[in-house]
Amino acid sequence: MTIELPPIAEHGRSGPVRLDRQTRAALVAAAGERLVIHATADPDVVTIGATSWVGALAVPGLVVRVMPRVSVSNFFAMLSAGVSPEQFEHEQVTWSDTDELVDGVAYFAIRLIDAATMRGLVHGYVGREEQLRTIRGRLLVEEFARRPWAAAEPRCRFDDFTADIAENQLFRCTLMAMLSWPQLAPDVRREALRVLGRFDGVCDTPATKHAVPVPITRLNEHYADAMRLSRLVLQAMSLSHEAGDQLAHSLMVDMDDLFRRWIVQELDHRLAPELRIDADEDVWLDEGRALTMAPDLIVRRGGQVVIVGDASYSMGADGYLASRDYLNLVAYTAAMGLPTGLLVHCNTERVPENEIVIRNAGTRILCRPIRLDGSYSAVSRSMDALADLVRELAEFPGELEVPRMLRTGVR
Repeated sequence: MTIELPPIAEHGRSGPVRLDRQTRAALVAAAGERLVIHATADPDVVTIGATSWVGALAVPGLVVRVMPRVSVSNFFAMLSAGVSPEQFEHEQVTWSDTDELVDGVAYFAIRLIDAATMRGLVHGYVGREEQLRTIRGRLLVEEFARRPWAAAEPRCRFDDFTADIAENQLFRCTLMAMLSWPQLAPDVRREALRVLGRFDGVCDTPATKHAVPVPITRLNEHYADAMRLSRLVLQAMSLSHEAGDQLAHSLMVDMDDLFRRWIVQELDHRLAPELRIDADEDVWLDEGRALTMAPDLIVRRGGQVVIVGDASYSMGADGYLASRDYLNLVAYTAAMGLPTGLLVHCNTERVPENEIVIRNAGTRILCRPIRLDGSYSAVSRSMDALADLVRELAEFPGELEVPRMLRTGVR
C-alpha cells in the first residue's frame, strides 16, 4: 500500500504521518537536502518539512508532493527561461494549481522534444572502431599485426554518419527518465512513448553523461530549447537511491536556483545587445587573489562592468532578506569599485527598503521585488521595469542621486 500525502506548500510542513520502518528509512535516505524529516514522540510517526525544492519524491510506500508558492503558470514561465517565445506560449499553459506538477513538467519537455525532432533526427559523424568483414575507413595495421589469426575480420577505424549522437542520446535519456516516474499520468506516458519511438537506434546513456551542455551549432540550433529543458529535467530527476532492492524516484526543482537562472535569462534577453549579463563569474575579493565570490549577475557594457547584482528567492522568517544577501553585495561592489549593487528578490509580506546606504562606505544597495503571485503579464511588466532600471543605472553608474526608475518603483 502506498501513502500519498496531501501536497505540501513550499517551505511548509505536513501533518503527522505513520510510516513503517522500511518506508521511513527509504525516505530519510532519499530526502537529502530536498526534504526535512522531523521525528515526533511516537517513533513510528514523522512530519515532513519542505524546503525550496518543489515537485515530487516517491519511495516504496510513500509519495510526497511539494507545490511552489508561486502560481503554476509562473512556475512554468520560470522553467521556460531561455526557451524561445514561440515554443512556449504562457496563455496556453493548461496546468492549474490543483494538477500534478510532475505531469506538467514532463508534458512540457515532451512537447519541446517532439517539436524539435518531428522532421527527423539530426545526424552526425561518430568515430568508431569495429571488427568488420570488409575494410572500412582506416585499417588498424598494428591490431592486424598483433592478431593475424583475426584477418577474416580486421579491426577498422571509421566515421559513421548516424543519429546516435549526444543530442539524441540526451533526448532519449530524458524520455526514459520521465517514463520511470511511477505516478506519471497515462496520457503523458502515451505521449512520451510515442516520441520515444523516433529514437530507435539511439543508445541508452546515463544522466551523468549529459551534465555538460552540447555546443549549439548551425546543424542543431533547432534543438537548443529542447536540450536546455531536457538537461534541467535530468537534473531534477537525478535522485536514484537504492534502498535495498527498492528504488526511489524524484522530479524536484530547486526554486532558489530556478529563480536566479530565470532572472538572468529574462534580463539578458531584455538588455541585449547594448548590455550583456554574465552569471556566476568569479570575483576576486583581495589583492592577492586568494578569495573569490560569484555574483548572480554582472552587467557589462562592452568590457566595462557597470553594475553587479544578486537574485534572492527565499525570504527570511520575518519577511526580510537575510543579512548575508546585503553583505555579499557590499563585498562585490567594494571589490569591483562600483558605487551601487542591485538585489532582486521574490515575494515577501514585508518588503525591504528600496534603497539601503552602507555606513562609512556610501555604497547603495537597491532592492527590487519581482512578485510571482500575480498573472504572467504583471510579472512581465515588472521585468520590463527592472530592465529599464538596470539601463539607467548602467548609464549613470557613479551617480549618488536616486535614479528615476528607483523613485517611481517597479510595478
